[in-house]
Amino acid sequence: MFALLLTLPMLLQAATAAPDLDAVAAAPGNHRVLLENDDVRVLAVEVNPGETEPIHEHRWPSVIHIQSPQPGRDVTYAWQDGKLREINRHTFPAGTPPPAIWVPREEPHAVTNLGTAPFRLLRVELKRASAPR
Repeated sequence: MFALLLTLPMLLQAATAAPDLDAVAAAPGNHRVLLENDDVRVLAVEVNPGETEPIHEHRWPSVIHIQSPQPGRDVTYAWQDGKLREINRHTFPAGTPPPAIWVPREEPHAVTNLGTAPFRLLRVELKRASAPR
């Protein structure tokens, strides 16, 4: 009984800790690691038609190459009162995306594919990137 009382605070802390929102941990069905080392992580990202990814984040700035554009929506979240709350909705613009897009670190978000084919992209996360001057 005494041992249980000693471990109770650790169990409560673990139960209330924020979940791991790294894209690979939080949304493994949508993010596949193609390469990872100390400098970069390359992800293949796929969201099927009608699918919404689990909420996740990208901890490093990235270069994104959209391979199969689809209409979609990106909902961003922020921690408020210990819970993730929606703070913004962004609809992907129509048309062909640029060949490469620079994206700073992304807070928790979830993409919904509103199209009729898979939305696919390659994301190169730069683990050692410094802030722009």
